[in-house]
Amino acid sequence: MVEWHGETTLTTHMKHLLLSLILLVAGAVLCHGQQPTNAAIQQQKVDVVNDANYENGPSLHYDGIDVSSYQKDIDWSTTASDRNIKFVFVKATEGATHKSRHYRRNIDHARRQGVKVGSYHFLRTTSTIDAQFANFTSIVKLEEQDILPLIDVETRRGWSNKQLQDSVKKFADMLEKHYGVKPMIYTSSSFFNNILGPDFAHYPLFIARYSKSEPTLSYGAKWTLWQFSDRGRIKGIDAYVDLCRFNKGCSLNNILIAGKSTRYRGRVPQTVPEPRKKHQAAKPDVPQSKKQKKEAEKRRKEEEKKRKEAQKKAEKEAKEKQKEQERIAKEQQRIEKEREKRRKEEEKKSKQNQVPPPQKPKVSPRGQSQANVPAKPTQSTSVSSTTTTQPTPAPTQTRKRNNQSSADNDKVNYSTRKNRNK
Repeated sequence: MVEWHGETTLTTHMKHLLLSLILLVAGAVLCHGQQPTNAAIQQQKVDVVNDANYENGPSLHYDGIDVSSYQKDIDWSTTASDRNIKFVFVKATEGATHKSRHYRRNIDHARRQGVKVGSYHFLRTTSTIDAQFANFTSIVKLEEQDILPLIDVETRRGWSNKQLQDSVKKFADMLEKHYGVKPMIYTSSSFFNNILGPDFAHYPLFIARYSKSEPTLSYGAKWTLWQFSDRGRIKGIDAYVDLCRFNKGCSLNNILIAGKSTRYRGRVPQTVPEPRKKHQAAKPDVPQSKKQKKEAEKRRKEEEKKRKEAQKKAEKEAKEKQKEQERIAKEQQRIEKEREKRRKEEEKKSKQNQVPPPQKPKVSPRGQSQANVPAKPTQSTSVSSTTTTQPTPAPTQTRKRNNQSSADNDKVNYSTRKNRNK
């Protein structure tokens, strides 16, 4: 029985092991059958939209991205290897003072890898347009830009629709005058239709709408770029990235600055200058003729020259005004010193010429003036001189006048009359 019991136990263990093995194999097969493909993973991360811009292309595609400090340090050598990325917008500034700490690195590294770059400014309603324009132009240089400057308009907090429209128009005009090109405006489809309005229908528009359906704009406006997702995943970037694509009939030439041709895609050594003349050969898809490019470049140079002359003139006038103010201040100080000096001299002269007031005679206790009291003799302390004393004058006798006499004379007369009567 013992052996039989052992056999039964062994058989039971074998059955359990075999059953476990079957379950493991079945689970692996099921998991393998349910493993998502790369296309499924991408579909979960971004909105898949069929687009006719690309023939024989994949269902998921994008033409460009925009980055800021949110993406931190980007490995641009890896990111540039994505053939879908034809351009990138880099955040430069926000409001009147904020500058993106990753702007310089992103611009330099992206251009070095041959990616078309542009810069954008986030418009704030808490600062003046002049201050925001100065902040943007302080770090965004025309020679470093390939595509149009971009104004990010997402809020009108504290402003009415009219105030926002006037401010955006003023900022756009200032950018156009400074860079010689009409800027692009980024906003959502609802914000454009309800707030910005028809005055911006003729601007290049970059519309954000996170949906499978394309944005629809009012006032006959047409969008050039559509930001269809903010959950893109790109190699070399560890955070989510905004993905965008061109509208039908639009291409990179619609957002390029005039005269900026396509660069070589690949690593460009930092010390080797870019062969611009070689790449400026005529392209079949260039929208402007050479004559138009020359005229635009000529206008840009003239405006730049005028701007520099006006700036120099303003600086010169400011310096002259400051010098004049300093001269006036020095003259006032000199006049004050002279006045103070004359005042002191007059006080000194007045003290010297001042006559002491006459002293009031002291009255004796008996009503006699101090002048009638004989002066006490003074003794000299000098060794060489002898001490002299003035004789005491005899008391003067008062005469009766109108039957009046002093108190002493009254006593004398009284005593004389008394003796006579005796």
